[in-house]
Amino acid sequence: MTLFYITGTSSGIGRDLAQLALQLGHMVIGLSRSNSLEHPNFKHLPFDLAKSEKLYDFEFNFKSDYSKIVLINNAGWLGEVKPFGKMDAKNFERSLAVNTLAPAILSNLFIKQSEELETEKIIVNISSGAANYAIPSWSSYCASKAALDMMTKAINVDHPEIHCWAIAPGVVDTAMQAEIRATDSNDFPDRQRFIDFKNQGDLTEPTLVASKIMSFIENPNTAPDSVFSLRNH
Repeated sequence: MTLFYITGTSSGIGRDLAQLALQLGHMVIGLSRSNSLEHPNFKHLPFDLAKSEKLYDFEFNFKSDYSKIVLINNAGWLGEVKPFGKMDAKNFERSLAVNTLAPAILSNLFIKQSEELETEKIIVNISSGAANYAIPSWSSYCASKAALDMMTKAINVDHPEIHCWAIAPGVVDTAMQAEIRATDSNDFPDRQRFIDFKNQGDLTEPTLVASKIMSFIENPNTAPDSVFSLRNH
């Protein structure tokens, strides 16, 4: 049995990853503000990851004999969609807390607390194509995801014995996409492009993304690199 810790299990990719892991007979610990999953092998821990300092003393439960332990830093926040100069300063802090600081704190504790375990260890950071180029009015999201990618590379340098990946899932039909389509076009000039994605059926279902990520977790040596996009796989 594999032990999964997954952030953001209330909806989208995180929820589908949790459901898939449970269907496969694994144990799942979900960290999110709310929860609707019910399963004998699922435990919900209520956390607001924007308050990343609350994670400083987080304890992973590695007492049982699991064949593999997996941390999936899935939770993310688009941030305030406005150009520089119009943003609320507090939203920079929240975006970095959810997208970068919480994954960094959890990954550090995951590695530290499992140091003496000989079981296979995997860390999956859900990144974004936005980490690679600047999107108008997405400054905090782009920057925080770029930092997540670099953190992933740094973990691989420090701990080559751990499988650690930053995976960009592509354009997925999640609540975040609905939020993007609801933005003011005056603040987000690319809004119509995302509306077209939805209308033309170009959004990937989160269940498909979850199954692709799970295939790498089950066969970690098939991962192409430490940072990669699912669009190519």
